[in-house]
Amino acid sequence: MILALVERQGRQNSAYRSAPRFLKAEGRKQKAEMKSLRKPKPFVSTSHVAVLAASSPSELSRIEVAADRLRSRGLRVTLAPNIAHRDRYLAGNDDERVSILNDFLRSSEFDGFFFARGGYGLHRIIDRIDYDAIAANPRPIIGFSDLTALHQAIAIRSEVATFHGPMLNSDWHDGLSPDREDWFWSMLRGDAPLSWNIEHVVAEGEAEGALFGGCLSLTNDLTGTPYDFWIDDGIWFWEDVDEPIYRIDRMLTHLRLTGRLKKIRGVIIGSLRGCGSDAEITAFLHEFFGSMRIPVVRQFPFGHVGDNLLMPIGTHARLSTKDNVLSITEPAVAGD
Repeated sequence: MILALVERQGRQNSAYRSAPRFLKAEGRKQKAEMKSLRKPKPFVSTSHVAVLAASSPSELSRIEVAADRLRSRGLRVTLAPNIAHRDRYLAGNDDERVSILNDFLRSSEFDGFFFARGGYGLHRIIDRIDYDAIAANPRPIIGFSDLTALHQAIAIRSEVATFHGPMLNSDWHDGLSPDREDWFWSMLRGDAPLSWNIEHVVAEGEAEGALFGGCLSLTNDLTGTPYDFWIDDGIWFWEDVDEPIYRIDRMLTHLRLTGRLKKIRGVIIGSLRGCGSDAEITAFLHEFFGSMRIPVVRQFPFGHVGDNLLMPIGTHARLSTKDNVLSITEPAVAGD
């Protein structure tokens, strides 16, 4: 295992604010507003969840295995009818996918929403989703990869917190490791504080702020659109897959040139599978983030590698390389 390079800073990020500052993009005009995302309802042992397919198709047999794993935990599980439908690289055409998605979101029968897989497709229907239905009945919405687009859109349009986390086709099919599954259910019950150890440090420091993030390429693609979501003074987490290091460099540089990287308080980097050798990635991350004087950690267990750690968007957290810990300092779901 190659340890990440560490740049020890004399100064650390020490300014803490309780209210995140969200950056919304409306056309070409950006405006900053002070507000917090509303928390969804918690899960209980008998919650009824739906498994949706808003992006690419899945093999139904894999999703059924994963659904049975969730049922063994006590959940009632309903699968969307288009999970195995195939229209080129999509789980059905745009009309079918958005119609089924909205039908589930409008139903009061379900206590939360999982997704079969990511891939591609949410961009095509993101402006047709019923965000009023989400706002009217906030429930946990969980996924990663292409679901980054949905997380950002919900934050902007519904002002509801969601979760970057495991999906059925990979994570739940193969199973989560015991510590990550315990973290998953604890967070969705509303347990807090929760702590996860840091193993790889790029730059030292301490920070507090609201967590936000997802797949880097999706965040980059949505910059300047009505779904451009960013939390000033937040702790940004990101990951990606199969992007050569020069593309990672280009996307991060694009975000730097927008000015928004100056405002974040910490960075948590997940998996970068297929993005270069460990030594190459380590050297680049040290070069890019080392002068920012904020805590930066890498190889956090989320991203396109399976066994995803649940990351709550909009929830307050503390990142400390001194204590080697990420702490979720408040419940990620609403109280009774």
